[in-house]
Amino acid sequence: MDDTKFCLLVAAIDFGTSSSGCAFSFRHCYKEDPLDIHFIEKWMGDDDYHIFFSKKPPTCVLLNPQKEFLSFGYEAEQKYSELAFGSNHYDHYFFKEFKMVLHETRKLSRTIMIKDVKGKEVPALDLFAHVIRYLKDNLLSALESRKTSIIHRDIHWVLTVPDLWWKNSAKQFMREAAIKAGILTEYLTICLEPEAALTYCQRLPATAFIGNPGTQSFLSSSSETKFMIINLGGTTASININQKQSNGTFYELHIPTGGPWGGNKVNEALERMIIKIVGASCFQIFKDDHKTEYIEMQRRLEIKKGTVKPDSISKITIRISSIIHTLFKEETGENIKDVIQQMQLSKKITWLGDFLRIDSDLFKDLFREPVNMLVEHIQQLMTEDNLSDVSTLLMVGGFSESPIVLDAIMKAFPDKRVIVPEEARLAVLQGAVLFGHESDADLGSNPPGLL
Repeated sequence: MDDTKFCLLVAAIDFGTSSSGCAFSFRHCYKEDPLDIHFIEKWMGDDDYHIFFSKKPPTCVLLNPQKEFLSFGYEAEQKYSELAFGSNHYDHYFFKEFKMVLHETRKLSRTIMIKDVKGKEVPALDLFAHVIRYLKDNLLSALESRKTSIIHRDIHWVLTVPDLWWKNSAKQFMREAAIKAGILTEYLTICLEPEAALTYCQRLPATAFIGNPGTQSFLSSSSETKFMIINLGGTTASININQKQSNGTFYELHIPTGGPWGGNKVNEALERMIIKIVGASCFQIFKDDHKTEYIEMQRRLEIKKGTVKPDSISKITIRISSIIHTLFKEETGENIKDVIQQMQLSKKITWLGDFLRIDSDLFKDLFREPVNMLVEHIQQLMTEDNLSDVSTLLMVGGFSESPIVLDAIMKAFPDKRVIVPEEARLAVLQGAVLFGHESDADLGSNPPGLL
């Protein structure tokens, strides 16, 4: 592609099941430093201790009773919680993790509907367009605040889609959602998530990885090297297996595979533990009627998942609103503290006020199901003749940032090179920006259409 045809800026939207983000880089900056990538960090959350900014907010959307867009991400969570506090949320529409419909639907069409958390439906195409439009508009606002002269036609947009279970109709669905969101199709490229992750990791030195990277960069792996790209998100784990060719390109050795072994399984395990203590009814009231406190509990757990180390021996503290104590007292007439003392878990759990303290071994056990399922699946793949000599496991995605997960994979495959880039949750997003710069494909090329 001739330089004169290049756009002045590449912007990528990583539309994830659990979280989404937008990043960009100018072409002149890319030529000097490919990793000079900027993020839209306008997304704000609050964990009661401090306000924080996130590069990938949760993929949550709030619509008003007329099905018009109200808010996205942390703001959508907060507004819906406030509406629920006054019981004013029933006629609104709140969606989360709705991208799974594209995995689960065998026959996609423009008329497919998506249910919100209360079962109310809106057209899927409209909902996806809302997210893309919001991320796009925030990028344009950021560029305007920088007083750049960039206009819409100066931007090459890249939209990521996962390789796992995705059909041409799903890719075209995302393209049509982007068009509905105001992105010109001739300036849009669809990029598979593993391609984006691979593009990014090839740019990194060995020192930018954790695990057992050795001294060689990922790019310097020899010809014929076989490796897995394991993308661990909140909901799913997807695996792609490739072999490096003598010309530097990569050949796919196996169809994309994976399963529902993302980080949300840890959240579910913690909730099951809490339900054993307070009962399903009490916890459901807490979850439904005190959404702000419930969401804050989940956010704090996300932080813990990424910081607790496998050799930790100290108790793990998770803040859970004391409202749940009041609810339990009202429903049963008992105190949570007294109930725990009568349980087998009494020596491993203490729960006073806002603080649930768990023995480190019990906390690490919350990871057992998704990690074991992932390990078993990888082991099964490696029994196939052409995959037994896979030498490198490259892990990306937010759940890959957990030291517990990394340690488990390294112990399960001691003879493999297991590597995770720093800020693994951003690997696909940054790689999509690089992919936009490096791709020599014609912009706007369309796969087969929808039914």
